[in-house]
Amino acid sequence: MKVYIFLLSFIATVYLNSCSGNRLRQTSQNKLGNRFLRENETVNPILKGYWKSIGNGYILDATSDSILLYSYTKNFCYKEKNDYIEGLLNSKARFILNNDTLSIFSTDYGDKSSVLQIKRDYVRIKNLPDNHLSFSQMQKLEPKKLFNLFIETYSENYAFSKERGINWDSIKAEFESQISDKTTESELFHVFGQIVTRTKDQHTKVIDVTGQTMQYRITPSAEIVSEVFRSQSNIKKLDDYFNLFFNTNYKNISDSLLHGKGHKVANGKLEWGSLNNNIGYINIHSFDGFVTKSHSRKQQIDSVNYHMENIIKNLQNKKAIIIDISFNFGGYDASSLTLASYFTEKPLFAYISQVYFGGMFYNESKVYIQPSNKVRFTKPVYILMTDISRSQAEGFAMTMKANSNVKLVGTNTLGILSSMLGKSIGNFYCTLSNQRLIMPNGKYYEVTGVEPDIKMTVFNKQNIFNGHKDSINKIVEIIESN
Repeated sequence: MKVYIFLLSFIATVYLNSCSGNRLRQTSQNKLGNRFLRENETVNPILKGYWKSIGNGYILDATSDSILLYSYTKNFCYKEKNDYIEGLLNSKARFILNNDTLSIFSTDYGDKSSVLQIKRDYVRIKNLPDNHLSFSQMQKLEPKKLFNLFIETYSENYAFSKERGINWDSIKAEFESQISDKTTESELFHVFGQIVTRTKDQHTKVIDVTGQTMQYRITPSAEIVSEVFRSQSNIKKLDDYFNLFFNTNYKNISDSLLHGKGHKVANGKLEWGSLNNNIGYINIHSFDGFVTKSHSRKQQIDSVNYHMENIIKNLQNKKAIIIDISFNFGGYDASSLTLASYFTEKPLFAYISQVYFGGMFYNESKVYIQPSNKVRFTKPVYILMTDISRSQAEGFAMTMKANSNVKLVGTNTLGILSSMLGKSIGNFYCTLSNQRLIMPNGKYYEVTGVEPDIKMTVFNKQNIFNGHKDSINKIVEIIESN
């Protein structure tokens, strides 16, 4: 019998090992929904030991007073330095034990913890590899070994080598002759940077101790803006021209589309109002930052719910709503799933999350949109998206495809839906894409981007500052003609 137990108290050990079926079932019901907490600054005894991740290349060392994070590849194992993940493991994470598999939900969202995020699975192992290193020992490895660690990390974990035309053996052969015992940290950084840039994946990057980042940065819209910039002479700096581009489009939303009568809420991340008597409008500027950084993610989700309940109540009598993610750079899955919950009356299967490791994909979670229990809008919804829409913005668009009332409009999104797997290598912090999100029909949108149902050019050289506004007005015409 499958028994799900949240790890909360030592008494669970007795139940797992020797309890009768009735008592075990009762304990499971009593503990379900409780958050795992450290008690008296100790780790729950059930959890103590070593746990190896299924995908992600992590090992957990659950000691008597804390949970430590290690990274591993085929030939390396070392203490990882990731205060964020370790902080979650030791304070906010929730744990489920199912036979010999430990499933971890990294953030506490109360009774929504298991539906607003992807679980990570671990299996118990006896020991750390014999060759494991401390974090400082890993940092002090000679350049050739750090290069080999880098190549192993990416070749074992990067999920889209085929789609992006990457051959890690060829890359290793090409660059390893540039690495010697005399290679400086700066030179190693630029070698790693050249390699990650070849992926053309903006989630795959290398960051040095000063915060300097090397990654692929080109997007179709950015190229259009750059081309228009080169054809004019009034503004001298490209960055200033990009600021003008974004600020003009944001101003168009507030002043023209919403006639100066819109509302900015949730720390400015949601902007909403009426386009006309029949059509409502919600601009999701980001899927993060709904309150200030000092607040927890659960408090961010509470903020989203508070404001969305008010927004949907106010737009309830509209014929349709346009949701705009044209300028959305992403965030995290709990916020996009929460926002999606206001547009369905029943649970909808959205996608399966898979993690890549060593040439194979492993299923992590089936993800569903769960309807809001307060208020919902189930009339037509049109989502405007562009190639600026990236990361979790793409995840939101893909998720909303599960809803028959939704139409996606615009151009393909950027094509970086995977979460970012983070690894410390030497004095650098590296990220890469190792997650594949599979639609119910077996399709996935990494690299290609999420496809619109209604294709519409949003940005072009002739209309770079008003193309977005015009696209919203075109969607209004489509809605009214229907």
